[in-house]
Amino acid sequence: MPTRWPFAGRIEETDRLLTLMNDPAVRGVAIVGAAGVGKSRLAVEVVSSLRSRGRTAVHAIASMAARELPFGTLAHLLPAALPQGANPLKWISETLVGTERRPLMLIDDAHLLDPGSAAVLQHMAQDDAAQLLLTLRSGEPVPDAVVSLWKDLGLARMELTPLSLRDVGRILAAVLGDPVESASVARLHRLAQGNALFLRELVAGALDAGALVRVQGLWRLESAPPVAPALADLVAARIGRLELLEEEALEYIALGEPLGAQLLAGLVPAATVESLEAKDLIRVLVDGRRTLVRLAHPLYGEAIRAGSPLLRTRRRYRQLAEALEAAGARRRDDVVRLAVWRLESGAVKDPAPLLSGCAIAWAAHDATLATRLGWAALKAGGGARAAILLSDVLSFSEAFTDSEAALTSVWNEPCGPDLRAQLAMQRAWNLNFGLRRPAEADAVLDAAEAMLDDPSLRQLVEAMRLNLRVLRGEVHECARIAYEMLEGEHLSVVGEAMALGITAYGLPYTGRCDEARRMFLRARAVEASWHDAAPSEVLKLIAGNYLSELLSGDLDAAGRAVLQGQEVLGDDSALRLFRRIFLQWHGEIARMRGRLAEAARVTKEATTLAGAGHFTALAVAELAHCTALLGDQAGARALLAEAERDRTEVLYLLQTSIDSAQRWVTAMGGRLPRAVQLALEHAARARSHDLLGIELVALHDAVRFGAARRVVSRLVEVASRHDGVLATVYAAHAMAAASGDGEELDRVAGSYRQLGMILHAAEAYAQASAAHRARGRPQQGRTSAARASACAAACGDPRTPALARLQGPALTPREREIARLAAAGLASKEIAARLVLSIRTVDNHLQSVYGKLGVNGRTELTELLDTDSPPEEED
Repeated sequence: MPTRWPFAGRIEETDRLLTLMNDPAVRGVAIVGAAGVGKSRLAVEVVSSLRSRGRTAVHAIASMAARELPFGTLAHLLPAALPQGANPLKWISETLVGTERRPLMLIDDAHLLDPGSAAVLQHMAQDDAAQLLLTLRSGEPVPDAVVSLWKDLGLARMELTPLSLRDVGRILAAVLGDPVESASVARLHRLAQGNALFLRELVAGALDAGALVRVQGLWRLESAPPVAPALADLVAARIGRLELLEEEALEYIALGEPLGAQLLAGLVPAATVESLEAKDLIRVLVDGRRTLVRLAHPLYGEAIRAGSPLLRTRRRYRQLAEALEAAGARRRDDVVRLAVWRLESGAVKDPAPLLSGCAIAWAAHDATLATRLGWAALKAGGGARAAILLSDVLSFSEAFTDSEAALTSVWNEPCGPDLRAQLAMQRAWNLNFGLRRPAEADAVLDAAEAMLDDPSLRQLVEAMRLNLRVLRGEVHECARIAYEMLEGEHLSVVGEAMALGITAYGLPYTGRCDEARRMFLRARAVEASWHDAAPSEVLKLIAGNYLSELLSGDLDAAGRAVLQGQEVLGDDSALRLFRRIFLQWHGEIARMRGRLAEAARVTKEATTLAGAGHFTALAVAELAHCTALLGDQAGARALLAEAERDRTEVLYLLQTSIDSAQRWVTAMGGRLPRAVQLALEHAARARSHDLLGIELVALHDAVRFGAARRVVSRLVEVASRHDGVLATVYAAHAMAAASGDGEELDRVAGSYRQLGMILHAAEAYAQASAAHRARGRPQQGRTSAARASACAAACGDPRTPALARLQGPALTPREREIARLAAAGLASKEIAARLVLSIRTVDNHLQSVYGKLGVNGRTELTELLDTDSPPEEED
């Protein structure tokens, strides 16, 4: 890591400050912000930029030491002695300014200015002898003479807030040389709270400890960044000197935050808590009827916990647990706290509190805490209940071997039919889903079903069997059985949740997106009845919602489903399986929108989240697809080969994304006949499973590859049975392409634009252009080609099969520039002024553009060049 970080981020603030300092009417700017937010660095960078443009600048730093001396801040800039009889303010001002016309004066930490130096600055501002740039720490007392600079003399005051999440991402990428995973950026931003000094020491400590690692060109936090000595010193300086009781109170809060105010009041005097609040070391928050206390900054807790000796830490946890038990653990979060505090105190005898805490943590999808409490409960004698709960957490955390070990450790222990059914279900799921041993999974369920008499338990086991069969592609039959379960008797609330999940997740693949959406809403409506007993079903339902929206053609709604899933998980969830899937789907939506660079970036991030190969293969396949569209055929082939190595029939339904990638890597590699054949083969296999959604996409790829006549009849039939506008547009596309109807292809392209699918629109316009020309309509051909070129340009100009032979308009660079400005609404006079051209030259260029593009004026030009493509998301 460089000793001096490059200046990055703060783009808007830098631009605003430069604008102010370049304005002759502005006497100066006071940058005000908390310690560590980067006031001085921003000021120095702006001054450096102004110096590079010829401005003269003088720099001084105020300090506590210099404050005790007359003119102490400016002393190093002045001669050793004041001329006898001279007016001090006037002489110092003239000495500093010299012969320069209105130089720049940068004063750092101006809240520490001595009275004399503050008076000099006031004098210079009154005479407009120099332009001032001051930095001040918010919350600190400021000399009256400095306050008067913005209160009376009109200096602009610029409040500098902590670094934004985007700024932190830009800074980290600049420092480390490569992008940082979005979840890691969010975690570092949350810990540093936008404080540049804290961020620097966090990163330095994480690099030294190996917590921040580079994986495939992407930096990621693999573990919590440690509190290195330099960071501990910074935090200690911020906390300052404390009384013994204040230290004790901060330790309690650091170990248990947020703490109830009443609970804390039973451990330390109220006056101590009030003192800490006055020192701005804690925050007191009102949450409904509760008053909660937490530390004012996340790093205070990290530093206090890291610096607390083991035995004292255990004693504090024991005291917290005893206080909570005495008050009564009445709330759900109290149960989790009690379990954690007892575990941390080293005094765990009863597995019941650990089991309760584990269940609540898992219901909140906190896999890290649930795993810890689950293992502790199992070791404390929690038996089958602990093993079942722990195995569920471990399986979705992709710790499949550990999950199997937890179950087999209690497999032969005697238990009732309810636990026996749950053990069998959990083991079958893990054997099939994770270990890819489907025959063993089926055998476990068969054995359990044979020994159960209770109809509700037998239905639970059957529901698990349906889950496994759905993943293997047997959606249609499984959905039918799930419907029968929902309409019958003896179905438990967990069984109902599983049956609803099977239909919500499976039906989109069969084209029944509307029904899948209804089942999703039905499940969410009764979620309170089953959530705690089956928390993983929530994530499966969100997956089903995503699929129903995507295959219907509502990309905005599909994006909302992804965001919902990411919000459920949080930034740094240990559930990498779902984090990877949600990132992959984000990339899939971006690809369908034609935002290929964003799609590749997000999907690459997904591939770096290490996990089981057969699940990582899904993200790798999507990255191969994006990479092929971006023109890197060697890279795409390598990625596809990696994904192919982890194919498994156990996950056929999920791994159809590998088929899609295979088609596109083949097509973009120039083997178009083979790509068409693959599309037909993949469609035929999907048809054998009655998976209309998968078949529809494969058949439409054949249309995009130029083989519309070979698939049009079947595609139209599939679309007639498939819900959503997207299937209708796909069918119209196939019919228009098969018949060579240029006008209809133009309309189809317009439909794609309305759906936000800009690359699809570009391809349809390109096919329309060829169709118009084939029928002797060159003018319409030029117009469609221009639209195709505009849409393709918005996607980064990919050379898909439909676009490879596009005869786009040969606009010169100057014509393209003028056309873009005219489409943006600028008049010829405005364009001429901006480009330093005559108005006649602009108009001549526009006439040439109109002729080449086949449009009749600005209105048609604006419509033509407006691709409706939303901007790609930044890192």
